Amino acid sequence: MRKLLSLIALLICSSVSSGAFTPRVSYGLEWGYTSTFYKSSQYNFVCAEGYRIIENPDSWRYFSNGSLIAKLGMDMTPDLNASLCSGLIGVYSRRWAVPLEMRLSYCPSGLHRDGGIFQAGGAFLIPGQGMPSPGFRALLGGGYRLALFGNFSIDLLLSLNFTLDHDLLSDPDTGGVAPSADITKNSSEYYALNLSLAVNF
Repeated sequence: MRKLLSLIALLICSSVSSGAFTPRVSYGLEWGYTSTFYKSSQYNFVCAEGYRIIENPDSWRYFSNGSLIAKLGMDMTPDLNASLCSGLIGVYSRRWAVPLEMRLSYCPSGLHRDGGIFQAGGAFLIPGQGMPSPGFRALLGGGYRLALFGNFSIDLLLSLNFTLDHDLLSDPDTGGVAPSADITKNSSEYYALNLSLAVNF
């Protein structure tokens, strides 16, 4: 993290020293198709009858979902943008969340020119349908930016997504949800590829 912040500071300083750039507010919308291909979980809890259940199930299973994201950002340098993103994303089967994401976008050819784009981001997930508690998501990817006119551009993006959240654990003795006080560990990890189309202003 410290190295990333140092790199951002270096890019900003080099841009400012040239005297040819003024930071600019940016806006955007992004539509995505998410293909989740792997889920790994770790459960450790005590049932009503007093015995402990420890499970670590893994599943290679394809599941598709969608996302809709709005972005408010700042062009920090001629080739680097930092954005706050939020909207609605699908995590898994009947599981949705509202992300609060910080994302960095780097365009070697310039933010307002045709060329490659690289992105990295991290998000806090506000629980939605099927999510009992907050989660976390990270993404790393890239794609191609088509600059149309002025500040308007279109991105075609492909990213690898990692999501961490928690399941509702069922107590086999009562048939209900296991109380949080009886849960030692409860985590689920999801790995997915996300193909998205973004418009930027």
